[in-house]
Amino acid sequence: MDSARARTLDHEEVANEVKHWVRLTAACNSKCVFCLDAEAQDGRFMAFEDICTEVRRGRDEKGATRLVVSGGEATIHPRFHDVVRYAKGQGYRWVQTVTNGVRLSDRDFFLAAVEAGLDEITFSLHGHTPELHDRLTRTKRGFESLMRAMMRAVRDGRVIVNVDVCINRQNVEHLEAIVALCSRVGVREFDLLHIIPQGVAFDHRAELFYDVDQHAEALRRVFRLARLPGFHIWTNRFPVQHLEGLEELIQDPHKMLDEVGGRRVQFRRYLDAGTPIDCRDKDRCPHCFIEPFCSALDRHIARASANGFDEFAVGDQPALAASAPPGVRWIGTEHRLPLDRPQRLPVAGLDGSPPPAGSRVVVSSPDELVAAAALPDVEIEVRLDRELSTWLLAHPEVLTARHVLHAPTRAKASESARLDPDWRAFFEALGGRHRVENLPACLAPGMRLEPAPARLDSALFHEDGRWRIDAFVDEYIAEHYRAKSLRCRGCKVDHVCEGQHLQSLRAHGFAQLQPLTGAWADDASAQLAAWPEGDPAKRLASGAAPLPPPPRFPNPSGGPVPFIDTDAGRRS
Repeated sequence: MDSARARTLDHEEVANEVKHWVRLTAACNSKCVFCLDAEAQDGRFMAFEDICTEVRRGRDEKGATRLVVSGGEATIHPRFHDVVRYAKGQGYRWVQTVTNGVRLSDRDFFLAAVEAGLDEITFSLHGHTPELHDRLTRTKRGFESLMRAMMRAVRDGRVIVNVDVCINRQNVEHLEAIVALCSRVGVREFDLLHIIPQGVAFDHRAELFYDVDQHAEALRRVFRLARLPGFHIWTNRFPVQHLEGLEELIQDPHKMLDEVGGRRVQFRRYLDAGTPIDCRDKDRCPHCFIEPFCSALDRHIARASANGFDEFAVGDQPALAASAPPGVRWIGTEHRLPLDRPQRLPVAGLDGSPPPAGSRVVVSSPDELVAAAALPDVEIEVRLDRELSTWLLAHPEVLTARHVLHAPTRAKASESARLDPDWRAFFEALGGRHRVENLPACLAPGMRLEPAPARLDSALFHEDGRWRIDAFVDEYIAEHYRAKSLRCRGCKVDHVCEGQHLQSLRAHGFAQLQPLTGAWADDASAQLAAWPEGDPAKRLASGAAPLPPPPRFPNPSGGPVPFIDTDAGRRS
């Protein structure tokens, strides 16, 4: 395994530790010009009893082992030390705070926090000089207080110390100097946050937003420090297409759960009543990290409203088929269903009698593929992995017009690294004109490109039919989260191509994507142009117009209410 991939998998393991964020305040002793949370800063301090309830909930409902206490500014809460002490008593192995450092510059306050059990301090430093930092934070002597607190924490040695920086137009060219300053103090871990159009940051966009292309070299000089021994660089909300060659710095996609969870009240209103998300507009969205997620959700709801799904997946609960929307071609299930409609059945779920004509069976091993070949009048979806791809190269004669070669997406980069073949090399070696879905054209040269069936999963719905936002986040991460290289701008099919799944890019790099040239460019362009409207390759436009309330599909399984998908007013 190369060192970059090893770093990616190490980052994935750390990033996927179950963590719980708890706000102690809706108040702050700084007034940062880029504050993403300014609209929620109403000066409140959360009651200690309510904070303890949230702390316990993280352990009981999420099984979280890391607690992040935040605000506003968490350290100005009068019972900050009691919260840290209580969290350790509840079994959290790690307690972290993110802070401007003002309160922690006081020696007694710092020592009390460490003695209460604080394990990690993330200092928010946004400039290499007092003038720059204090201007961005609008805090008199804020730089002086933070540096005093940081140096004390490093010298003390009992807590992990790191720094986050909100990268913006005013400090992007000084990022290397900020990191160098911290390094001289003894800090080697940095979380680099890309500015996004939330809170007052959007109000100050003229002085904060910047063109990443114009500052690419300054950014990459800092990013490359991640490859030095002892340095740890994390990116946060950074546009992934600018991390080609440094794919180990792509933020773990599961961070999307935190991003959406922080806006869950707005998403809840959108999913229940069709109330537009107030930040969804043409000026903000192009700068926003979660815009692709919002657009994917819009498209999913629009497809549901138009009865445009091919499959309704019910897993091992065939009774849920009664809630299927009109127009579906298949019921995705692990069991035969006595329905007068085609069914999409995996071979592993067959009960001894053949599926009806028009079904699609799913196979993922040589034995299943051979068994499915004996079934008449069904499509056979071949879920490829490294082992099955190798077998097919030795037995290409088994493939017929009924077979659809499907490139599965993976929930984790480690799975993609372990299971994915070299897609382009596989299809070049296979030859022929086979049906292929779920890959960009450059990774399936010479093949017949088809859109993957549009699938609506019953797991996306509560018992009363309301949409589960957390379940859609999981689906988005596992299936729809894609990106392209900056080089793709020169490809003939760039305007209709989604790119490759993010976990594949984290595992194998952007280098796998190559702009199409020659006859294959013309062939692929003609194929994709013929795809029906609404299929995945046509899903690039952001949802601008408000949608009607989404349709409901009751899920009588009565599954538990998910953690982040809670009623308005509950903070995490």
